[in-house]
Amino acid sequence: MIRAAKFRAAICLAALLPLAAGGRIGAQQPDRESERLVELARQLDADEFLARELAMAALLKAGPPALPALKSVLASGSLEATSRAFHVLRELGLAANFDENDEAWALLSELAERKELPTIARRATAALAELRQRRSAQALAELEGLGAKISRNEIFNGLVIDNPITSLEVGLDFRGQESDLWRLKWVIEVPQVVFAGEKVTDDWVKRAAAMPGLEELHLYQTRISDAGLAPLAGHASLEQLGIYYTPITDEGLKPLEKLPVLNFLKLYGTKATAQKATELRNNLGLAIDDRRGAFLGVSCSTIDGSSRISNVHKGSPADTAGLAIDDTIVRFGETAITTFDTLTAQIGQHAPGDEVEIEVNRRGFDKDGVPTMQNVVAKVKFTPWELKPAVDQPRRR
Repeated sequence: MIRAAKFRAAICLAALLPLAAGGRIGAQQPDRESERLVELARQLDADEFLARELAMAALLKAGPPALPALKSVLASGSLEATSRAFHVLRELGLAANFDENDEAWALLSELAERKELPTIARRATAALAELRQRRSAQALAELEGLGAKISRNEIFNGLVIDNPITSLEVGLDFRGQESDLWRLKWVIEVPQVVFAGEKVTDDWVKRAAAMPGLEELHLYQTRISDAGLAPLAGHASLEQLGIYYTPITDEGLKPLEKLPVLNFLKLYGTKATAQKATELRNNLGLAIDDRRGAFLGVSCSTIDGSSRISNVHKGSPADTAGLAIDDTIVRFGETAITTFDTLTAQIGQHAPGDEVEIEVNRRGFDKDGVPTMQNVVAKVKFTPWELKPAVDQPRRR
């Protein structure tokens, strides 16, 4: 008798499967389709395990048209039925083209607000969190497949240590189009986004502005217009913005006044004026690193009123001009240099392509091994900052 009952249930469901699994239905039969989907939803609580399994599979294949039937079960079904319905709903949410008509997400969001059904609301909230995590991972994988660069690991003593993703760079190696960046709105727990290259337009910034949890946005050699920063206004988590060699003017910086937690702004080689930078610094309390964009390529230590080179960036203008570690910079053009801050302020007043004389004191030894001090004058031609040093450059103290 039990086998017969299971067989009858399977036969009954088999009659429903073709329609729910994507069989074509004429426009004149919407009521019949809805009735079949409702019956499938009821079978999620059937006595026979096989009937429940078949119903769940059929609803999954039916796709979004099954959502109204699932909604009824989720609101008033048994634990077994609601558990299966939630599974179907989560899977439909993951399979959806989630940039467009995202009906599964909308239904979960609606259920999460059902305060009169606290158990359902909690499960819907949990399902939304799970779905967002899975969509974020899927979105990142797809963007990486299109050429985006993701920084996600650190190496310590030769071992790769898994850490949360720290940065997403969409640059010259990106093979996708602006339309592919709709995935960004699902990316979570990625604090830094870098856009680089002439493909970057205002619409890219709009996509980044939809990211929850975004803390840093860097725009390097892009075609962003003065209207491009407008979508950032009001962003709740954006703390740092870097704009490098991008033709933003004073007008384009106005939306920054509406960023509630912005605290650091870098402007390298833009068309914004020093007066605007001062205004933002005074009115908003921002730390601002405003430079015309020249790059020298040295790090220095300030020791006893002198600026001694501690590192020279390989291939930089300083390296090309022959400046070396332990040289002490004493003059930049006509300005005496006593601290690294003085040096960076002078460099910041120059643009790529400018030339300037830099005088250093270089320690050495004569032929008898006696310490000597030699004055060396080098002529330096500045270049733009490279992407990584520009992004990594910390705020001035």
